[in-house]
Formats: sequence, structure tokens, C-alpha cells
Amino acid sequence: MKAIRIGLLLAMVVAVAAFVVAGDKPWFDLENCSMCKGMTAQEGLMENMTWDHYLTKNGMMTVGTVAEGYEEKYQASHKTMKEAVEKLKAGEEMYLCGFCTRHGELARAGVNMERFTTKVGDVSLMTSSDEKQIEEIHAFAQKTIDELAKMAAVNGDGEEG
Repeated sequence: MKAIRIGLLLAMVVAVAAFVVAGDKPWFDLENCSMCKGMTAQEGLMENMTWDHYLTKNGMMTVGTVAEGYEEKYQASHKTMKEAVEKLKAGEEMYLCGFCTRHGELARAGVNMERFTTKVGDVSLMTSSDEKQIEEIHAFAQKTIDELAKMAAVNGDGEEG
């Protein structure tokens, strides 16, 4: 029992430490982040899309939706983000917001990532069978949910995204 408590404590410390590092910059930086720019570069896209994040038993699910008429811009934004990922993999230095930094850290740590394109957006899964990674994914998801809620409150729209 004591070993379980110590393990949970260590997992919490690692998760908190990761957010402290990411906390040196905004969680979302839609104007300056090399990844997020893919969305903001598409006129009207940000105002016509939403993200919903859900904690699952083994990770998280993200559901992105886009309003009718913005599907091509949505797909173009994903193409731009994929190009940025390739540049990062090739070693190019880029500024990333806290969200994108942490997302990349989780990807490099080997969590499972899947994306399914739908008629109105996409569904993404970030999962693991490792308890420590699941805790990290849950912390990432909750931070994202909380930050989107803050953005919605500032925007006064009550909507995420």
C-alpha cells in the first residue's frame, strides 16, 4: 500500500513539474505558436470551430467540430500543422505554446495517438496502458479543459474553441 502511495505521489510530481515547465508560456498562444498559427491563418476558422475534451479510462478523447463551409479551411490548417511537425522532427527550432509543447512531449513519450476524420471535423484519441502516462494524459486534458473554459469566459461566449 505504501509503495502505491509513493508511486502516485511521484506521478503527481512529474505531472506538476511538466506543467511548471509549460507554464512559463501561455497554455494557448494562437498568434505566436508555430502549430496554432495553422488555424489562425485560416480566416474565420477559429470562430467557426469547437473543441471538446473528455477524460477516458485510458486517456482522453478530443472532438473537433467545424461549421459548414469551413471544412476546407479546417483541413488546410491540419496540413499546415503536419508540415510544422515534420520541421520539428527535422530539428528546426520553433516556438510552441504550452499546449503544443506538452502534446509533443506526450507523443515523444510514446502515448498512443489516433485521429479520425469525420464529416464535421475530427475525433482524436490519446491513450496508454501505462498508469503513469494515463495520469499525465488526464492532467493534460484537464489543464486544456480548464484553459478553454477561461478563454470562453474572457470571450464571453461560454463556448470552447
